[in-house]
Amino acid sequence: MLRRTFLAQGLAIAGVGVTGFRSLTRAQDATPAAPEGDPIIIGAAINQSGWMAAYDLPSLASMELAIEQINAAGGVLGRPLELLTGDGKTDPATVGNVAIELIDKGADVIIAPNDFDYGAPASQAAQDAGLVGISPAASSPLYGSDALGDLQFTLSMWNQTMSAAAAQFAIEQGWKTAAMIVDSSTEYTQSLGNYFRETFEHLGGTIVSDDTYVMGDMQLNAQVQRLKELPEAPQVIFLSTNMPDYAMMVRELRAAGLDMPLMGGDAMDTADFYPAVGPDLGNNIFISTHGFLGAESGPATEEYLKLYEAKFGGPPETVFAIMGWDVIYMLADAITRAGTTDGPALAKAMEEGSYDMLSGHLTWADAAGGHAPTKEAFILEVKNGEPTFVERLQPDWTPAA
Repeated sequence: MLRRTFLAQGLAIAGVGVTGFRSLTRAQDATPAAPEGDPIIIGAAINQSGWMAAYDLPSLASMELAIEQINAAGGVLGRPLELLTGDGKTDPATVGNVAIELIDKGADVIIAPNDFDYGAPASQAAQDAGLVGISPAASSPLYGSDALGDLQFTLSMWNQTMSAAAAQFAIEQGWKTAAMIVDSSTEYTQSLGNYFRETFEHLGGTIVSDDTYVMGDMQLNAQVQRLKELPEAPQVIFLSTNMPDYAMMVRELRAAGLDMPLMGGDAMDTADFYPAVGPDLGNNIFISTHGFLGAESGPATEEYLKLYEAKFGGPPETVFAIMGWDVIYMLADAITRAGTTDGPALAKAMEEGSYDMLSGHLTWADAAGGHAPTKEAFILEVKNGEPTFVERLQPDWTPAA
C-alpha cells in the first residue's frame, strides 16, 4: 500500500506538498508554472440552504481554499482544478438533480453532501456516469461501494468507529451505565445509536434506558420523565440527533436536573451548537468527531488555520471545514497517481493510498470490502461552551457493519 502523507511530510503535486504546506516557503523563491489546458472539474452537489447547510457549507469553503492553493502551485497533471457547485437545498431529489446537472457540465468527480440520506443521490448519479463520487464527512456504513457502487467513497470514518470511540471512552472513564436518546428519522442517527449500544454492551456496560424521538419535535418531556423515573440515574447519556435538536436536548436535560456527562457524535460539533448551549450549559459534554481546530492537532492544522483566516477573515467555525480541505488534497493526490480522472483508475488509486490528513490517518478497503474506511476519531470535551481537545482514539473493537 502506498502511503501518502498529508501532514508533516507531504508528497509533491506539481511541486507542492499534498497538504499544501511542505513547499509553501519554497514557492516564494520559485514560481511554479501556471496550469494549462482543460480544467479538471470538481462538481460539488452539496446543500447550501436548509438545515444540512450547517454541515456542508464549511466543507465548501475549504474546498475553495484548497483548490486555490493547488492551482497556485501548478495544478494537477499540469491542469487547473475548477470547482462547480449547486445547491441541493437539503432535499435528496434536488441533490440528485444537481449532481446530474454538474455531470452534464463536465464534472470529472462528484463531491456529495455530508450525510447518507442526502448524499446518496449525488453518489448514485456519479456511479451511473462512471465517475468517482465522495462525501467529505458522511459517516453511515451505507456510504461505500456495497450500497452505492464500486466508485463511491466517504472520507469520514464510519459510524462504527465514531460510536465505538465514544463507548470506549465512556467505559475508560468508569461510566458503566448509559441511557440513550436517538432520533429515529435518519439512517445516520439510528446507526450511530445502534453502534454505541453494541459497543458499550460489548465492553461490559449496561444500557439502562433506550429511548427515541423524531427530529423536529423540539421537546423531550416524555423522554426526560422516563429518565427521572429510573431506579438509579445513568452515569452517562448518549444522544444521537442533528442540530438544532442537540442544543434543545442539552437544555431540557440540564433543566430537569440531569447533570451527568452527555455524549454525542460529529453532528454536535457545529458552529451553532456551542453558542446555543453557552458557558452555563456547555460543560461535561463529550463529542466523538473528525478533528480539532487547534494546535493539539499538529502544525499542519495550524498552518491551514492561518491560510483560512487570511482568505476568509476569521477562523473556520466547525471541524467540517477541514474535511473539505482534506477531500480536495486527497483527490489531487489520487488523480496525480492515477494519471487520469477515469472512474475505475481513480478509484483504484484511492484504494491503494494511505493518507495522513488534518482529520487523521485514513485507508480504504477495496470495493469488495465496501470501501470501508479505517480512521481514528477525535474526542472533544465541551468546557464553558467551547470545544477542547481530549485525545485521538482508534477503538480497540468496532461492530460489524
